[in-house]
Amino acid sequence: MTETCFRMKGTTLTSIVLEVVDFKPNEFESQLAQKLATAPHFFTRSSLILHLLKPMSDSEFTALVALCRKLQLQPMAVKGEVGELKPVINELGLADVSQSKFTDSVLKSQHNDTTSREQTQSNESEQSDSKKETPHSSADKVQIIPTRELKPAKVISRPVRSGQQVYAEGSDLVITASVSEGAELLADGNIHVYGTLRGRALAGVKGNTNARVFCQSLDAELISIAGQFILHDAIKSECWKKPAQIYLEDTLRIVPLV
Repeated sequence: MTETCFRMKGTTLTSIVLEVVDFKPNEFESQLAQKLATAPHFFTRSSLILHLLKPMSDSEFTALVALCRKLQLQPMAVKGEVGELKPVINELGLADVSQSKFTDSVLKSQHNDTTSREQTQSNESEQSDSKKETPHSSADKVQIIPTRELKPAKVISRPVRSGQQVYAEGSDLVITASVSEGAELLADGNIHVYGTLRGRALAGVKGNTNARVFCQSLDAELISIAGQFILHDAIKSECWKKPAQIYLEDTLRIVPLV
């Protein structure tokens, strides 16, 4: 009997979605290069989904892909206003995921999202006031989204090496050893590292703003909670190589773990 030669599995990967608002090659390259320079270890050779917010010509799209590759990004898929681009998308070895269902988690630093937070807080305040005034509102006016219960924590008792990715889907992630530079931890819940945390740690990846990151020694390249992130330089200013916890309260906060 012939043995099975392969298996096909679904997986979760961390990809950057690059929204192309207006493609003017020189300006676009300059602005993108400046953004990548803020976290070269995070962005270099990162897989990329191009989200086209406006239609593009074949030549513009080809130039866009070439520019991304020049800056050491790796475009793998396209969505949005693909229009008549499907032949050139195929020629460039990319996938059209315009009809795919997935959620974008917006990467935003704690320095540039004040306006968005104020709008969100204003909306939440209005919703809160509305609920107080009409405690028996009908279901068609107030949508209640149940909180999904987390699964038992995923526990990893060995070191996480450079290049490895560990994802705890629907649960917390517990690492009882150290995490190397270049490794990546992802969890829908909290992340606990009972050793040195290098590499990247992304908690609450599906939007859980209550998620936290805990570690015995903070030495990370990037920390993210619910899509909001801080980078190596900012992390070094707080609890560097000390026990720490990181949580989201308007911005990401790093405090000693006591």
